[in-house]
Amino acid sequence: MIPALLLALALGEAVPAPPPEVPAALTFADAVRIARDRSPDVALADAGVAAARAQARIASALPNPAASFMAGWSAQCGDPGCNLPTYVATLGDQGAVAFLVTGQRGLAGDAAAQGIRAAEASRLDALRNLEFEVKRQFVATSVAWRGLGFGRREAVRARAAVDLGRKRQAAGEISANDLSRLSLLLLQVEQAIDQTEFGHEEARLLLAQLLGMDDAAPTFTVVTGPTESAEPPPSLGVATLPALLAEARQRRPDLAAARAQVEAARASAELARRRVFPQFQLQAQYAQQGAPGGWFTPPTASFGLSLPLPLLDQQQGQIGAADAGVTTAEANLRKVEVQVAADVGTAFAAFQATRRQARRAEQELLALSRDVRDVVGEEYAQGVASLLDYLDTQRSRIRNEVEYLGTLQSFWTAVFQVERAVGTSYLP
Repeated sequence: MIPALLLALALGEAVPAPPPEVPAALTFADAVRIARDRSPDVALADAGVAAARAQARIASALPNPAASFMAGWSAQCGDPGCNLPTYVATLGDQGAVAFLVTGQRGLAGDAAAQGIRAAEASRLDALRNLEFEVKRQFVATSVAWRGLGFGRREAVRARAAVDLGRKRQAAGEISANDLSRLSLLLLQVEQAIDQTEFGHEEARLLLAQLLGMDDAAPTFTVVTGPTESAEPPPSLGVATLPALLAEARQRRPDLAAARAQVEAARASAELARRRVFPQFQLQAQYAQQGAPGGWFTPPTASFGLSLPLPLLDQQQGQIGAADAGVTTAEANLRKVEVQVAADVGTAFAAFQATRRQARRAEQELLALSRDVRDVVGEEYAQGVASLLDYLDTQRSRIRNEVEYLGTLQSFWTAVFQVERAVGTSYLP
């Protein structure tokens, strides 16, 4: 935080506010906002933008003029006037006029301006990837918490079944083996609870890390909010693959950065060619020896032009390197364009598949498995259904819920992958 404050003061910018505290009940929007404010990756990207802006000032700066002044005398010329003081002053523009009239300053400024655009796009790209990780980890934490609650409720049901089994065994209605099967189900549920507790704590710690927390035991809990069900954001629910791909080509920050890098490389290549023109320097000189009434050398002003002759070095190496930079930047742009298309296609396919699975579970599978389990459970308590039927429906109910939670997490991860692939945000 201290380097950021010093940088802001040095650049004359507003001093950033202290990072917000993480609330005890962390919402989806809070997680994204806090991560943006605290992330070291974003701070590094901010520094990159500041460096690019400083580089732009360097690139367009005119050379400072050079001035010199000398004073002296000559004592061995044989003429009394030679002993009078000598003054010589010179002034040179250090190539500033040539830097302007040959267009080099404009080209250097154009290349630097594209560098700023690339740095700003890279900052947005850092935010894009950060938000994906935060959102994905938030959902992982909330799903683990829901799984933990479900497991605890099932443990209560399993304990009740074991208690009922003990009574029925004592009455001679079931065998000891049947009671052991009920106890086995309870142990399996308790094992799953312990594993889910670890998964939840691990997910919460990873989320805390993304939020910039350095506490090894964070105390916040997540509020599920809009990710509670597999209902996609409205704009994404009606989206098509061609529309998403067209939007990605306009919005993806890494694509914008690659385009800016191509323009910067082209400007640098043109600048390398422009430097073949002789970089002349304007010069002026004033000299005198003696003083009025006793001049040995009267005041003399002269003007000159210094002009290097491009006979040996004609910037062939610099031009070749700049052209290679253009080729590299264009190839990288093409690579990013192909990657954008692949990202959008893959993410949209995953979104559609997981959406169908999660909806099927929410609208039919979960309710049906819960109803069957409840009916068979009542029948088993009354001695109508067999133990095998009860155990089968109970395990089916648990398996369906666990699979649904995994599908729900995959669904929202796919939503956030679409966001990242397109370069936009549907939540919050």
